[in-house]
Amino acid sequence: MIEDLIETGQYKEALQYLNDMDNEQVRYQRLVCLYGMQELQQAKKEGLKAKALAEETYYDVVAIYVSILKDLEEFEEAINIIVEELSMPYIPYQYETVYNAAYDELLLAKQEASLEGTSQKIFNEEEIENILTKEDTNEDLLYMAIEQMEGMNIRRMIVPIRQFIRNNDKPDFAKSLLIELMIDQEIDEDMEVIKKGISYEVNPSYAPMVLNQEASYEIYKLLMEVLEDDNPSLLAMCEQFLNFYLYSIYPKYIDEQDYRSIAGAIHYHLASLQYIDIELEDIEYLYNCDQEEVKDVLETIQSIEY
Repeated sequence: MIEDLIETGQYKEALQYLNDMDNEQVRYQRLVCLYGMQELQQAKKEGLKAKALAEETYYDVVAIYVSILKDLEEFEEAINIIVEELSMPYIPYQYETVYNAAYDELLLAKQEASLEGTSQKIFNEEEIENILTKEDTNEDLLYMAIEQMEGMNIRRMIVPIRQFIRNNDKPDFAKSLLIELMIDQEIDEDMEVIKKGISYEVNPSYAPMVLNQEASYEIYKLLMEVLEDDNPSLLAMCEQFLNFYLYSIYPKYIDEQDYRSIAGAIHYHLASLQYIDIELEDIEYLYNCDQEEVKDVLETIQSIEY
C-alpha cells in the first residue's frame, strides 16, 4: 500500500503510515516522500540521521540525500559526500554509475549557480584534479575546468595533467589546450603526449602555441589564394576547421611538403559538407598537390571528432 502511494506521487498520504523511525526502510521511504514534496529542510534533517544509521538502504539513502543537498544548493557538502563514496575500496557497480553521474550534475549545477558571480571560481583544485583524472569525463565540465585553469598556477596540477595527456582515450583537443596552458606558464619539463595511439615528446617551455606554428600561417595562406575571392564564407569555415585540425593533431610535426595536401583536403571536406560540387581532380589542380596525399589527409580528418 505504502509503495503504491509513493509510486503514484501521493507522498503526503504515504507519510501518514511512515511513523516507525526505528525501521530502516521507513526512514528511507520518508526521505523519498519529503523529497518528493520538496520539504527539503526536513528531508535534510532526517537524511543525515538516515545516512548514519543505514545498512541495507545505505547507497539509496546517500543518493537521495545528495539530491536533497543539490536542491538546497549546498553543493560543497554534496560533492564531498560523493567524492568520499567514490573513494571507497568497494561500491556496487550500479551505485558507482549513479554517483559518477551525480558528481557531474553537481559540478554543472554549481557552475550554473556561480554564473551570476563575476569572478568567482567555479571549481577548486581538488575538483579540477578529479575532472582531469576521472575515467569518463564530462566534456562540458572538462572544458570549463580548463578555462578556469588559465588563471591558476598549474604547477600544482602537473601530475594529473601528465596523466591526462598520456591517456589515449582523453580528447585530443583538450590535451592541446593543456599543453598551451603549460607553454603560457613556461613549464620546463619533458612531457609525453599520446594521440591516436602515437606518442610525442614535448617540452612546453620550448614549444610554440598551436596557431603560432608556421604550418598554421602557410596552410591558411594557400586556402586564401584559392577561396578569398570566389567563396569567402567557405574560406571562413575552412579557417575554423584548420584551427580545429591543428589543435587535434598537435604536437605532431607538419612537413612543409604536406601543406598543399592539407589545404586541399580541408577545402574538399568542407565543400562536401556544404554540398558544393567539387572533385579531387579539381583540388589537385587548385592546390598543385597529389590526390593520394589528399586522400591520406582526408582519412585523418574523418578520424577527428568535430
